[in-house]
Amino acid sequence: MQLPIEIITGVVAGIFTAILIFGATELWKKTISPWYTALRYQGADISGSWHAKINEIKAIEQNGAETAQNQVIGVSTFSVLLKQKAHYVTGTMQFSYDGESKEFNIDYEISGEYWEGYLCLYCKSRNKRAFSQASMFMKLINNGTGLLGSFAFRNAITDQVQTVWLGIDRN
Repeated sequence: MQLPIEIITGVVAGIFTAILIFGATELWKKTISPWYTALRYQGADISGSWHAKINEIKAIEQNGAETAQNQVIGVSTFSVLLKQKAHYVTGTMQFSYDGESKEFNIDYEISGEYWEGYLCLYCKSRNKRAFSQASMFMKLINNGTGLLGSFAFRNAITDQVQTVWLGIDRN
């Protein structure tokens, strides 16, 4: 049995049309639409490098409360690099902790959105052997030179969700 040429031509044309529609859809979603959205975006630009350093302090009493002193028992450092396309934000963050009993570094891939002065980020560690995840919810402050909000993460020691207030400054 021989297939008529019209059937073969119809099948080939259908496959070609499906590939063409798929390519046009991907071009629209990944190139044209983001370009146009970024062109029309009129909000703040938060792209760039951000940094924070937080001292973990323990109060030590000596001879009563009148001579109480504070002792730094750990230092947390946040280094964030953000890339923004309109409302969508991606980037990387390096978190390091140097304390009395432990020291570690975590590299994160971050993604999220910036909308009406508020930034919401999801942080996922690059290292799959020491998996860590966190989220940040922050407000742009000081004419765009700072972000203030919270950093919530899973504490690996207590296996509990822990939240710390965090202010980061633009470098």
